[in-house]
Amino acid sequence: MKVKTDIRPAAILRARGLGDSDRARVFLANEVARLSDPYVPMQQGTLKNTKQIAGNGRTITYSHPYAHYQYVGEVMAGRAPKHYTGKPLTYHGAPMRGAAWDKRMLADRRDDLTQSVANYVGGKPK
Repeated sequence: MKVKTDIRPAAILRARGLGDSDRARVFLANEVARLSDPYVPMQQGTLKNTKQIAGNGRTITYSHPYAHYQYVGEVMAGRAPKHYTGKPLTYHGAPMRGAAWDKRMLADRRDDLTQSVANYVGGKPK
């Protein structure tokens, strides 16, 4: 008995947005941004509404001048170059909104993110 198969892994990976294609990575980046949105500090919405997702899905950038210190979550003081004081920031919408929003989102919503990406690529989450 002979069994001949014609499996083309590269074609399968491309069809699912993996391999040479950036589609799955871009989808993942958009899902991370969407799920992180309720965790991003917000007073007027400027920071959370100015995120930029790279065309290849490799980075999500919050480009406002104060984005870094909002992410770190510490008050800065002094003249340029400023330094961190060790005193925590107070956030509107805390405790959900605050520092390290991507890490906190993953702690809360990792399963949702995994399921969403699995659905997109036609797989099953582990």
